[in-house]
Amino acid sequence: MLGEKTFMNRIQPLTVDEAPQAARSLMKMLADDRGRVRGSAGIQAYCPPVLAASRALAAAPAESEVLPDELISLVCLRVAQIVTCPL
Repeated sequence: MLGEKTFMNRIQPLTVDEAPQAARSLMKMLADDRGRVRGSAGIQAYCPPVLAASRALAAAPAESEVLPDELISLVCLRVAQIVTCPL
């Protein structure tokens, strides 16, 4: 074992067809909006309440109308840069 490389198994994101019935409508909506379902949503789909909560949390800043749209866009861009998201 010493010196051997071990790799952590990763959770494979679910597709719309693989997702539980409770998550499919939300995943279809995400696919329609963005052209595909991103990995994080596919992973969250394993637990539909987590997927729904995540989407609600992501939408909250825009729905609150407290921050200007431009600032929300800049915050999203900066977060993507921090997590090294390929834009």
